[in-house]
Amino acid sequence: MKPQDVALWLGIASSIGGAAIGYGTLTEKVSTLEQSTDATHLESRLTKLEVRSEDADLGHISTEIQKLRGEHEKLADKVAAIRIPNTSAVKTDVRVLQSKVDSLQVGLKDLSNSLDSVKSANKPLL
Repeated sequence: MKPQDVALWLGIASSIGGAAIGYGTLTEKVSTLEQSTDATHLESRLTKLEVRSEDADLGHISTEIQKLRGEHEKLADKVAAIRIPNTSAVKTDVRVLQSKVDSLQVGLKDLSNSLDSVKSANKPLL
């Protein structure tokens, strides 16, 4: 075997050994971390975080809902304050006034005709 081949095999063996040592060290650290950290402690921290997040969102949403309810009540009061007058009484008054105007027009026409006849007649007094 040539020295190059020996060096190659030594490099491959040391790489495999280094990977094995790295894997062993990593698994040991993970198991140590799992043993030192209680799962219920992590769950409690996660639950607190979720509750805080939900509270923050709900607080903002409930404030917006309350504002919208206030605006709705204001608008409902404004709509309730609108009074629509009785148009039937106005229509009756318009009909009465129309009939009076018609009778006045007929009387005015009669007066106009009488005036025209007086103007066109012989003027005996002059």
